[in-house]
Amino acid sequence: MKKFVKLLKGLLLAFGTLAVIGFVIYTAAWFSFTKQTEMHLEQILKSQDFKITGEIPNFTNYPMPPIAHFSGTIEHKSGLRIETPQIKYTGFPVTGQRQYIEAPQGLKISATFLERELNFDYALLDVTLPKYFPSTLKKNDILQWQKSNAPFVINHIRLASGAIMVTGNGTIALDENLQIVADINARVIGMDMMLDDLEKQHGEKTIAMARSFYNMMSATDEMGQKYFETTLKIQNNGIFFGPMRISGLPHINWTE
Repeated sequence: MKKFVKLLKGLLLAFGTLAVIGFVIYTAAWFSFTKQTEMHLEQILKSQDFKITGEIPNFTNYPMPPIAHFSGTIEHKSGLRIETPQIKYTGFPVTGQRQYIEAPQGLKISATFLERELNFDYALLDVTLPKYFPSTLKKNDILQWQKSNAPFVINHIRLASGAIMVTGNGTIALDENLQIVADINARVIGMDMMLDDLEKQHGEKTIAMARSFYNMMSATDEMGQKYFETTLKIQNNGIFFGPMRISGLPHINWTE
């Protein structure tokens, strides 16, 4: 009996020691990863390429997965401007890990190279970072990432604007010219409500062809909502919604 009690105490001591070691390692990793990310983010946003209004995000929520918030505007020298009341980022900023970016109050995206301003009432991106990720944005590092064939995996994306809601999943990567390519399977809900609003404004005859085409393409989900499925693609420096090109993108020149 004494031997059993002694063995039990030894096992408890061993488990306790391992638990403490694991806790110390986790704590060190949590603060190391988040601090490195904060420093890298601050370096990027304070560079001459960006102009920012609002505080640079800091990570909180230890010991749970890190959370960061941002409110304000971010402008890039290319003319890209993102404005939002709040963006919430959740996840460990580590290769191969899942990240969540949510704009619960919406966001606006505008740029000189976009044909129209993108205005969303809500946005959510659930993405898994590539297992290989470039250490810098210099051309050689970006080329190594492109050759690794390790895309961003979009597990889920949700965008809402007025009556329209788009959900989907897919990938984002770079082509052989180191330009952005994306392939997202999308489901669009609410187009019937938008057509109803247009009919009230412009009359049934004006939208008759659009409604007829939509009725042929749409189906009904388990909730009784009408939807149709299409693709969202980025290729050849353009953004495509199905076969329709909705905007262009500038050519990216990576620094040497």
